[in-house]
Amino acid sequence: LDIEIPWQDMLEEARAIDHMFVRHRPWDGRAWNSVCIHGLGADKTEPWGSYPEYRDQREEDLCYTWTTAADQCPVIRDFFENHFPYVSYTRLRIMRLDPGGYITPHRDHDRPLLSAVNISLNNPPGCEMIQAGIGLVPFRDGGSVIWFNTGYEHAVWNRSQQARYHIL
Repeated sequence: LDIEIPWQDMLEEARAIDHMFVRHRPWDGRAWNSVCIHGLGADKTEPWGSYPEYRDQREEDLCYTWTTAADQCPVIRDFFENHFPYVSYTRLRIMRLDPGGYITPHRDHDRPLLSAVNISLNNPPGCEMIQAGIGLVPFRDGGSVIWFNTGYEHAVWNRSQQARYHIL
């Protein structure tokens, strides 16, 4: 997508809250971490049905809101509140893939639809995402905004010496 983002400032904010990241989908990779900046809580990075306290509720009845992580990321929050072309959010997460980390091949759903917007705050050389039917996903080191179909199998391997930060 042709969207300008203040990715350098956003990257600084993401790195400043490294202590808030939690393991994300430990069964799906190694060294994959996340923090939720809009959702059910900073540490609630999975879909709502993954948490027992929400299973008896309908998703449309849940209260998605800015989290304590967003309070520490004013540039990121301002961007999504005032500049990004969405009017509402459920989960909005910063994802970190540490050096040597990987995300195993997986699909997020079985429907062929454009579902996730992936914003690279950085994508160090040696860190690559592959998507079935596409090949290498062309992320720049910072500032790429790609809307893609997560129903196709995809995987990431960070063979660099830097953590990779993306916002989904």
